[in-house]
Amino acid sequence: MTDTLIGAPPAPPSGKPTPTPGKPAPRARRRRFRELHVHLLLLAALVVAALLPELVTRHDPFELDGLPFVPPNGEFWFGTDEIGRDLYSRVMHGLQISFFSAALAVLVGVVLGSVVGVLSGLRPGGVLDRVLGILTEAVMAVPAVLLALAAITAYGRGAYIAAIAIGIGEATGFARLVRGLVIQSQTLVFVEAARTCGAGPLRVLVRHVVPSVYHPVLSYTAMQFGLAMLAIGSLSYLGFGEAPPSPEWGVLIAGGQKYLVHAWWVAIIPGLALTAVVVLLNRIAFLMQENRR
Repeated sequence: MTDTLIGAPPAPPSGKPTPTPGKPAPRARRRRFRELHVHLLLLAALVVAALLPELVTRHDPFELDGLPFVPPNGEFWFGTDEIGRDLYSRVMHGLQISFFSAALAVLVGVVLGSVVGVLSGLRPGGVLDRVLGILTEAVMAVPAVLLALAAITAYGRGAYIAAIAIGIGEATGFARLVRGLVIQSQTLVFVEAARTCGAGPLRVLVRHVVPSVYHPVLSYTAMQFGLAMLAIGSLSYLGFGEAPPSPEWGVLIAGGQKYLVHAWWVAIIPGLALTAVVVLLNRIAFLMQENRR
């Protein structure tokens, strides 16, 4: 006769730790960490290709290197476009424009949104918090694409002009996120202990509050990076961003859509490249968020 009560959970096997409820198993965490590292290596390779596209291409993106509409082969990996330019070289040089214009948008969003969020979160409910909240809601009422269209109308077309406007629109999301995280960090034990020990507001902010909001902002940045690339590519596709013969991905997709029937690769391959990069960035953001749990 055993002493085990009826309905009681069975005891775990000896030598194996019982997983804590609500937390992933160690094996799943290790698998996600490995996957995150692989994705970060892919992102690092894209950064190198964006910085130095000449290292990964053999042809000039603007010169005629072959006959028009040559399908993908050993010489032209992505084929040629309607006038005989190497599509692979144009896609890789277009990565530079798309990547750095999105980086500019995210940089504007992170800096502007973080400043607004920190100022609002340090004294929630104060006059500054209410004023910044009204301004943030006013900007959020206008879609980022419309802000970009207004900026392009005023200052001329271009991916980087659109990127600044998109960054201003993205700043509202960063501001709301940082404000909530700063308010939440005010109640943490080590923050209250630092204040009790006589640390000033600036020291508490730099040494304790900022590190506590770093990881959520970083994962949100990765997601917004992909959305910024998609928005900038959409504006170029509609004719409000870069103009031909620029190899920006939105321009390539717009120029190749007329030839989908007999030369599908001219539009499909740049579209797949944009989709792959956006999915990669979103996956990195998801894995970073999951690994914090």
